[in-house]
Amino acid sequence: MKKGIILIAIGFLLLAIDIPISVGNPYPPMETVEDLGQVIQETIINNLIGRSPRIDIISDLLGFIFLFIGAFILLRYNKGLILGMILIPCAIYLYFAIMQQPYYIIVHRDLYLKSLAYHFLFVFIEITIELIIIKAVIAMVELNQTKWNINELLIGWILAMISKGVLAGIQFFYGRGLLYIIYSVILIGATIFYLNRLYVITKYKLEGIDDKK
Repeated sequence: MKKGIILIAIGFLLLAIDIPISVGNPYPPMETVEDLGQVIQETIINNLIGRSPRIDIISDLLGFIFLFIGAFILLRYNKGLILGMILIPCAIYLYFAIMQQPYYIIVHRDLYLKSLAYHFLFVFIEITIELIIIKAVIAMVELNQTKWNINELLIGWILAMISKGVLAGIQFFYGRGLLYIIYSVILIGATIFYLNRLYVITKYKLEGIDDKK
């Protein structure tokens, strides 16, 4: 159990840290179309698509892999983790599709609409995965003497997830400027806080339990 929880905690932390860099060949030229708003199209091009693929130095992909492995290890303790494991490949698909679709979608209208939809769908699936996994982990480790710590954990987690949603909106409307950085710091801080509460809770549960269990 301990190993699975550690892997999940690492996965949560990796997903909270976002330091993107541009890689690969530049995207083909993108032109605006008449049947969509000019401002919206330029916002999508500049703030969501960019000029070339962007990957996270602290890889989201690696974070999802840690979550999947950790959930797999803990699956025998809580079958509810299955849904989260099923959603992880969907998130990984969107992660790569978002970067690749400007190379292949010729009709710009479709590109802009899919980029917008994929951006918010990815965030929604990521939050859903974390909700399923954190609820399952809490169910496995909660004790009467840790109820207050669990409440603290949930407050920190809710703040972190709100920050993720706000960041998705900020990126769309304003790009990755100062406001984005501020909320990124809030997200990382909230994540560290609720993972610390998770550590405190699991100490009560796992103390004296052999790692092989």
